[in-house]
Amino acid sequence: MRIYLVVFFMLCLFSRIFATHNRSGEITYVQLDALTIKITVTTYTKTSSTSADRDSLLVSWGDGSTQFVHRVSAIPLPNDIKVNKYEAVHTYPGKATYTVSFADPNRIASILNVNWPNSVEVPFFLETTFTLLDSQFQGLNNSAILLQPPIDFACLGHRFVHNPNAYDLDGDSLAYELTIPLMAENEEVPDYKFPDKIFPGGNNKISLNPITGEFVWDSPQEQGEYNIAILIKEYRKGVLINTIIRDMQILVLPCDNSPPKIETEKEICVIAGSLIQIPVNVDDPNSGQKVGLFASGGPFALNDSPAILSNAGQFQNPAYQSEFSWQTTCNHISDQYYQVVFRAVDNYLNDTFGLATLKTLRIKVVGPAPQNLTAESKDDHIILNWDLPYACEITENEYFRGFSVWRKENSQAIDSSECASGLDGYGYKKIKFSTKENDGTHYFYEDYNVEPRVEYCYRVLAEFAKTSSTGQPFNKVESKASNEFCILLKQDFPMITEVSVATTDYANGQIDISYIKPFPDDLDTLEHPAPYLYEVWRKAQNETDFNLVPGANQFSSEFGSYDESFNYSDIGLNTKELQYEYEIRFYSNNLTQEYSKSKPASSIYLTAIPSDQKIMLEWNEITPWNNYNYEIYRQDSGIFSLLGESEKNNFVDENLENGKEYCYYVKSAGSYNLNRLPAPLYNDSQITCASPSDNVAPCSPILSLMNLCEKDESSPIDTTSIYNFLKWDLDCAETMVSYKLYFAKDSSNFSLLATDINIKEYIHYPQDGSLSGCYYVTAIDSIGNESASSDIVCAFNCPLYELPNTFTPNGDGFNDLFVPRLNRFIAKVDFKVYNQWGNLVFETTDPNLNWNGHDLKGNKLPDDVYYYTCRVYYDTIEGIENSEDLLRGHINMIE
Repeated sequence: MRIYLVVFFMLCLFSRIFATHNRSGEITYVQLDALTIKITVTTYTKTSSTSADRDSLLVSWGDGSTQFVHRVSAIPLPNDIKVNKYEAVHTYPGKATYTVSFADPNRIASILNVNWPNSVEVPFFLETTFTLLDSQFQGLNNSAILLQPPIDFACLGHRFVHNPNAYDLDGDSLAYELTIPLMAENEEVPDYKFPDKIFPGGNNKISLNPITGEFVWDSPQEQGEYNIAILIKEYRKGVLINTIIRDMQILVLPCDNSPPKIETEKEICVIAGSLIQIPVNVDDPNSGQKVGLFASGGPFALNDSPAILSNAGQFQNPAYQSEFSWQTTCNHISDQYYQVVFRAVDNYLNDTFGLATLKTLRIKVVGPAPQNLTAESKDDHIILNWDLPYACEITENEYFRGFSVWRKENSQAIDSSECASGLDGYGYKKIKFSTKENDGTHYFYEDYNVEPRVEYCYRVLAEFAKTSSTGQPFNKVESKASNEFCILLKQDFPMITEVSVATTDYANGQIDISYIKPFPDDLDTLEHPAPYLYEVWRKAQNETDFNLVPGANQFSSEFGSYDESFNYSDIGLNTKELQYEYEIRFYSNNLTQEYSKSKPASSIYLTAIPSDQKIMLEWNEITPWNNYNYEIYRQDSGIFSLLGESEKNNFVDENLENGKEYCYYVKSAGSYNLNRLPAPLYNDSQITCASPSDNVAPCSPILSLMNLCEKDESSPIDTTSIYNFLKWDLDCAETMVSYKLYFAKDSSNFSLLATDINIKEYIHYPQDGSLSGCYYVTAIDSIGNESASSDIVCAFNCPLYELPNTFTPNGDGFNDLFVPRLNRFIAKVDFKVYNQWGNLVFETTDPNLNWNGHDLKGNKLPDDVYYYTCRVYYDTIEGIENSEDLLRGHINMIE
């Protein structure tokens, strides 16, 4: 938290003149071979600082060696900015982690959040840390490239957005975080304050998206120059292999101007080979200005089919529309999103420069799924076939590596959306890691690791990867999954196809069971001759073991046809309260030896949970088949009709009448996904009823706080009084009866401050004369339900200390003491006064000072100019140590 100390005095007796220079920059590199890299040091400097212009930089390579690296380009830009690039090649002694860095003596002067007001004295330091991997197996490791310049402009009081727009050539994943700029290795710049700590408050907040890198400052409260540092992390297979520190500058200008507006997509996924055509709409709220649209990002940096933005960089009268187009290819397939940053700039300041706004588009290019997977059983193995050719089997640098084959027992639905790829998390196991085996018309795979009576479900993925110098794959990417194909090597066991509740009752419920007998060709009837017996076994929800269902046996003196199914209605059940599970046991020959049995299957059990004007439905079941859809039926006027559908095991029926009873049941549709079995399989749950009621807590209030530290232009705050003005609102249409307000001094141990508040505001005068403290509020509705608490908001003291430069200790009762002009929330000071010879004549720790013009021995001092230092101590937010600011100035003592 920054204290602003306004002091009217000459800053110092002695001064040094520094050459102001560095604004921003970063270090990037490409890896040329196993041990050699080529670095690019990019700096943005002050053009007018010719005395500090560097035609070379001393770079530390991180292996104990240094080198003067010469500048390869220097391009002057408007607004006293020059962009410099320095390049050099270096070979390291071995594989390890290294940090390449450089330091320059000076930043520019008057950076508000770096050692203010003496930022020119602070060195400028950049570093990039990287790991030289085993290139034979892990490939080369190039740094990300940063496509958006590290210098930007913001308008005072307006939302500011910046994105470094990093792109990694190797397809490694990137993450972002804010850090503190450095002045040397492991040494942060002194007295650094994040931008939102310059005039802090609710209208001054910063954030950085760790995934996209988008930095938002909403909004700057003081004009001037600021620096932030963004740490860009690069991961491969979850392992950190590289970091870049970008030190960037933001110039905040006073301007009566609002930024342009961009409307376009935020995130899309496409199949490789698709042509992307996205409109980008540009407008500007200010009349008479032109706006230019620019774009940068990975798709523009590609050699293979780069992206195009129509009318890029042309300043036009808004509103207008441009088009982003990109013909994707199979070489663009990646598990990382490509990022495009659109930047709209108005001409508020000159013909091609003004306030800008950014919009980020993320694009994922997914590998197409292998097509038309089928399978057949043959003796002791299963043969899989799928289409040849594959849509992306021809790629550059052998990026397509082949196919992987995946298997699981029983059918499994997966996410089929455009962004979905791979099979992790669905229970499939990779049984073949890479294959391109084909017979000229189809790709195929033969699975010999199979057993009878097991339903195997297969899917195939295409695999892509970068290739190391020795042909080893790295940064693997998986395509979308093929269709699923399920098959049994042998079906010599019964299979349940129906467990459906026909009657719902506490004692006379009924469940209908159906099952298919074993397949004749899969059962050796010579070894297992007739007669045959089928038994139905049942287990209720509250039981641990299956029990034989009396009277449900089916006898057969011969095997008969395969499509013969058996049905049984199980009666006398408590289907109202209990779920039932069944299995079928199959006997042959002597009818006493069990040959096989089905996998268990249960009824669907539906639960209705009442709430305010709605009922939440949830259900569960255990089935050997896959239920892929559920229909929800509701009873109206004694007749059940379709209410809606769900692919999940839940549904919410809304806009109901409280106190009225509603009854439901659910019908599932499923399949074994086996060609020889009937599909779809339909099964009903029991009927359940519930009445909605208002048992829901109301929405939480949205609480805000204002005081003399946290206020805006429309604030009703009296800046001469110490109190917290709390105001809240509701983001819902509910009517509240009252509110409760809670308070804690230290963000914990809250206690009730006020109750039965019937308006949405409250003024709190803290008893200790301090503003610090935390609050939350709850709402009470007409039923008496109390909401969850609002977000906790906290107030903090905003210290202010202002000293005069003159006083007249002549005893006339006016201005006899040297005291602060403003003294607010100051804990103590270390105030020392010196005469012109540097001798200490007065000192105190009392923030009120009360110096009467006498020395430490009580002697009256002559009229003169005296000099002081004053170190000011004040309490900051909880958990941060006392902060301090040092003042220097002069005092005119005149009688």
